[in-house]
Amino acid sequence: MARKIKDSPQGKDTKPKAPDNWWVRGTSETCAFFGVSAQTLSDWEKRGAPKEGYGKWDIKKMVEWKHGAKAGDMSPEARKLMAEADYREAKAAQEGIKLAVQRGEYIATAEVTQDLKRLFTVLKRSLIAIGHDVATEINTMDPDAALAAKKVVDNEIYEALKQIAEKGEYVCRK
Repeated sequence: MARKIKDSPQGKDTKPKAPDNWWVRGTSETCAFFGVSAQTLSDWEKRGAPKEGYGKWDIKKMVEWKHGAKAGDMSPEARKLMAEADYREAKAAQEGIKLAVQRGEYIATAEVTQDLKRLFTVLKRSLIAIGHDVATEINTMDPDAALAAKKVVDNEIYEALKQIAEKGEYVCRK
């Protein structure tokens, strides 16, 4: 008598699914999978490797622990390696800055601050002198117009300096 084979429903996976404990293996199989000794596995356990019970290890969880499958769930070992790499990068950047300072590519903050203060003082005095210079030139033609021009120029310059001092920028009035 011929046996009838039932057709599986379309789109359905006919392969049996592995139970959740399929990944759980004994110590010897886990050691063989990772290529390590039982002592190494024991050391891993002390560092936080997931263990299912006496002599039982979940291979899937071990891989995630060992290689840090998720950034937030990184193994202590993976976090340590990442921290060491970050430290080396920061140290290299720090050494790069020291070398640049030795070459004269960087200037001390105090020196820059002192130079900028001097520069801005000279700029302020030069700007304030513009009103006087304009009044001197116009005074020969019309003394009253010279005073009015000096007042307008001085007001504009003081307003600009005030804006720069308070806001760090100058917005021209229209």
